[in-house]
Amino acid sequence: MKTQKSTGHHRAAAGLCLVPLLFALTAGAAANYEEPAELAGNIYETSSGTNQLLYTFKRTATRSNSETHVLRDFLYPNGSLAARETIVFQQGELVSFTLDEKQTGAHGRTVVARSGVNNSKRTLQFTWAEGSKAKTDSEAWQADTIVADMLPYFIASHWHQLAREEHVHLRFIVPSRMETVGFKLIRESEVPWRGKEAVRIRMEPASVIIRQLVDPLFFIVEKAGEHRILEYVGRTTPKRREGAKWKDLDARTIYSW
Repeated sequence: MKTQKSTGHHRAAAGLCLVPLLFALTAGAAANYEEPAELAGNIYETSSGTNQLLYTFKRTATRSNSETHVLRDFLYPNGSLAARETIVFQQGELVSFTLDEKQTGAHGRTVVARSGVNNSKRTLQFTWAEGSKAKTDSEAWQADTIVADMLPYFIASHWHQLAREEHVHLRFIVPSRMETVGFKLIRESEVPWRGKEAVRIRMEPASVIIRQLVDPLFFIVEKAGEHRILEYVGRTTPKRREGAKWKDLDARTIYSW
């Protein structure tokens, strides 16, 4: 079972990779995660202000009986693969999440295991490997636990609370740390975005301690209609190279609807 991480909270920042899949769902819609079947986006550098294209993003979703299989690819501009996320849903609920970091060679999988009467008890089972070192851990399932692909539906389904400027809490799976981290969503303001009315939403750690170490994430979301996420600024799944090392990357992602 989950034990206290000896390295403390400062490592949380290293494991947070949040590029949402951003599909169109209205509040109250069924969370089957089948749409959009395809979605593309561009990931731009932000630190120097050059707006350089770093990666492209592609989401594909297919259905097999009661399961929905989602593939999220993060590609270099030349088309080679930098990172891949694979998610499996069954009847709108998370079954597994796999992350393959092609740049570092690290990879891991999170499985939602069920047990007890009518499979009512859920446990997150984590595996993570870096080089020859492989680790496992587990954690009891908590309500509103998600991965990035689930965030658009989560925002849409809590739109009324956000509109009332209530704080909406969630648990986000961090594969490299083999645990979930608590976050909260906060509606900041209405903003114009390429001729559309939009809302800026901030996502930050719920813990005051982690909040001092992890920068907030920002989403520009359609105010009306399907509340699609148009733009995202924050930690991404692919990394940036500094010398011989790969470092976490904060960037700006714009989606092509």
